[in-house]
Amino acid sequence: MIEVTPDDIAYTESLLLKSGQTFDQERLNFIKNFKTLDLQAVPGSGKTTALLAKLLILERHLPLEKNRGILILSHTNAAIDEIKNKIGHHCPMLFSHPNFVGTIQSFTDVFLAIPAYVTKYKQRPVRIDDEIYNETIGRIFYYNKTGFDTQEKKNAIYYNTNFNVLFSIRFVLEDGLFRLAKSISGDPLVIKTPTPRKEKFNKNELDRIADWLYKTKLKVLEAGVLCYDDAYLLADLILTEIPSYKNLIQNRFKYVFVDEMQDMEKHQFDLLERIFASENSISFYQRLGDVNQSIYSKSLDVNEIWNQRSEKVFINGSHRLSAPIAKIVEKFSLTSTQVEGRMTDTNGNQLTIKPKLICYDIERKTDVIPVFSDLIKELIDDGLIIANEDNKYEAIGWRKHHNDVNKICISDYWENFKTNGKSKKIDYDTLEDYLKFIENRSYTLGPYRKSILNALNKILYLEGIRDEYSRVFTISKLIKYFKDLDNEEYDSLKLKLYNWCLGLKTGEISLVLKEIRAYVPEFLNSFDRQLKFSEEFINESSTNIDVEIPDEDTQFFEKNGFRVNVSSIHSVKGQTHTATLYLETFFSRGAGSYESERLRNQILGTPIREYLNNYKGGSVEKIIQSARMAYVGFSRPTHLLCFAIDNSRAELFLKEINENDWDVIQIKKQRKQ
Repeated sequence: MIEVTPDDIAYTESLLLKSGQTFDQERLNFIKNFKTLDLQAVPGSGKTTALLAKLLILERHLPLEKNRGILILSHTNAAIDEIKNKIGHHCPMLFSHPNFVGTIQSFTDVFLAIPAYVTKYKQRPVRIDDEIYNETIGRIFYYNKTGFDTQEKKNAIYYNTNFNVLFSIRFVLEDGLFRLAKSISGDPLVIKTPTPRKEKFNKNELDRIADWLYKTKLKVLEAGVLCYDDAYLLADLILTEIPSYKNLIQNRFKYVFVDEMQDMEKHQFDLLERIFASENSISFYQRLGDVNQSIYSKSLDVNEIWNQRSEKVFINGSHRLSAPIAKIVEKFSLTSTQVEGRMTDTNGNQLTIKPKLICYDIERKTDVIPVFSDLIKELIDDGLIIANEDNKYEAIGWRKHHNDVNKICISDYWENFKTNGKSKKIDYDTLEDYLKFIENRSYTLGPYRKSILNALNKILYLEGIRDEYSRVFTISKLIKYFKDLDNEEYDSLKLKLYNWCLGLKTGEISLVLKEIRAYVPEFLNSFDRQLKFSEEFINESSTNIDVEIPDEDTQFFEKNGFRVNVSSIHSVKGQTHTATLYLETFFSRGAGSYESERLRNQILGTPIREYLNNYKGGSVEKIIQSARMAYVGFSRPTHLLCFAIDNSRAELFLKEINENDWDVIQIKKQRKQ
């Protein structure tokens, strides 16, 4: 076991904290503990910084005995990048073999899914990606299948047209066999006759529809095109068929750290528990997070993660939240966690800015964000907020848009609000799109090269050109194919790639597009093929003019010389703001439809756990979901917290508001003279 010395602590403090600052006892208790444990930390507690300190100390003890490694997992690539950016240059050994730093998905892919696929199919999968998977299964679904007649095919198509299950069905492992399920949760897929059909399918017809779906899914799996969920199926397969396989992973990793554990789905949680949490495990497994901030995971009970460890460590002190804000946030803690606000001003004095309830008449809803801006300006003028270009002012809400004018959402408060650009794509409909929308642009040519090669592979795919194993080409396979040619075509392609990458980097998209289009016949000739099926893909103009280029002017409100960003609660999770405006929005029905209806008692000061223990009504899950959102949203600001509520709901409880907790600000409609 690692012994942490005072010198270790001083070293980490010098790298991670401001001059003169030290880790308090709560953080030291965690930093020095390398046993299996759970860390429950409040927002702004410095949990990630404490983890970084632990990793810096581990770097000083590398390599470990018997060349064992360290496994560091988080939920997103952004979180992993943050770890690498902050300590990567201090930890050259930590970020190299035999250690692994990545997402839970990437860990599953590398150490379980790919080995399982190779074991079963004797070759590596082609791609693990939802987008490519959906495109592939959407195509294979309509292929004729051996043993099925025309009517059975029509029945399967009719069924899917009505129930739209094709992209969501999954395989789960049951008694060593693949069973078709409704989703990754394993719920059975019930095949029934769609309502529009007058004559019901008989049992045999229903069974044949199920068989068609099963064979479609199996064909895609055998082709090596996997969705992300398939990785967990294959992980289950290898752990079931080779029970000792988990021992190999435990032998590889002595220390396992999983950050933001509350954001996991149940199948991810179950997998890590299965590998590392057995009684005789030789890995030390630490899970870090805050179950109160579990706003992503839909299938995991809020208490299921944390009630299984005998060793628990708590960090209750928040260096982000002021005492008045912490007092509010604490009321929404589903674990009854005490939240201690320790945020101070530049002189070391406790911040005392009281949270505000902004209660508005519906006709004045578009004035809420401007009033929030004015409140910030007043605090700046009074010296309670120090104006700084690093300050972040955010207006956030749960629901972005709604088609019903009577259901308030973010865009009702700020009519110019638009959702940011579409999520990143790696597969496009035209050659031009591959050149326009380069992912992860950097000073290197790598992203440009990758996008061009993906476009060339798309051409091969559309032309039906496969490798020697009848599988679609990947970038590495394409390069190998050209290297193996007995001519100068590889050198020619390398030179063209270099010039095209330079062209894209300098913005000469039209010129590069023209040159690639001219090169395609020569490219296909290397495969003894001619242009036939990919002509539309190559020559069509992009239809995604605005993809991934959000109109920046619609994402913020500007007044008083500074901006208030407008975004969703999910998008700001993990962030620290100077001031946060929580915009109440409609979200489903049950125990009310808005946060102030479901969480009225918490606004008045009753802790959510105490309230739920005595609650006799329905829709408990809706209340819990709203409490999590409020907990995350309310715990972003260091200085000012505001909560906007329509007066039609606020007036039902305003007389009961504790004036020591909240200031009430009214935005009333103007009376007619």
